[in-house]
Amino acid sequence: MIVRLLIAIGIVYLAYRLAKRIFLPAGGEKEEFLREPPPLASEDTVRDPHCGTYVSIGDAYKETIDGKVLYFCSKECCETYRKKRDIR
Repeated sequence: MIVRLLIAIGIVYLAYRLAKRIFLPAGGEKEEFLREPPPLASEDTVRDPHCGTYVSIGDAYKETIDGKVLYFCSKECCETYRKKRDIR
């Protein structure tokens, strides 16, 4: 009984290794296959809260308002946004 169990476990293990070799690339390529490259921070885009324009973080006008970092397409949009917030 125990011998049959050990043989069954061995067969399942060999089938697993064979399937792994067939469906996944060999060697170090396996890690590159599963991992996506991280995005570059300067190429990420954010939406201007005032006019809705999308602008890259590297080109955006950055301002901290009420403890939150907001990104604007220009300084003028930031000033207009601040004025409208004061009215409300």
